[in-house]
Amino acid sequence: MSIYLPGRTFGFSVEGAPLVADGDVIFSSTYIRSCVDAGDVEKAAVALGRPHRVEGVVVRGDQRGRGLGFPTANLMCAPHVAIPADGVYAAWLQQRGQTYAAAVSIGTNPTFAGRERRVEAFVLDFDGDLYGERVSLDFVAHLRETRKYEGPEKLVEQITLDVEQTRALLSN
Repeated sequence: MSIYLPGRTFGFSVEGAPLVADGDVIFSSTYIRSCVDAGDVEKAAVALGRPHRVEGVVVRGDQRGRGLGFPTANLMCAPHVAIPADGVYAAWLQQRGQTYAAAVSIGTNPTFAGRERRVEAFVLDFDGDLYGERVSLDFVAHLRETRKYEGPEKLVEQITLDVEQTRALLSN
């Protein structure tokens, strides 16, 4: 039986590293993925030593956010990217060396009977065009679960609160 040794095959050395733990919690890739899958981006950040990051290209969506007064950057992410659980998050959007606060919605837009799961970022205090741009989102905090609202007016009220909460969290 032969053992595959990538270091030897590709000409680099391999050394074992001790596990990193916080009390009874071992910081492994499985642990980090489970945190991200559960939407616990705060615990994932502790284990990673930095915020969890998702990258993608901004693509056109349904333009619904624009009509509600909250235009969003819809990210098209590569397959198998670890996207946090459905919900609303405070995040930092990075684009061409600039950093902006963003309120991010992940989910299917249940108020409008959406079916496609999306990552949409409302970039605070930004007035520009991001279509076709490669951006990244560094997730800071989970704000709330995704909900279906009685109509666009109730959704706008909630988004306004989400933006205020995002601004407060990221201004510290």
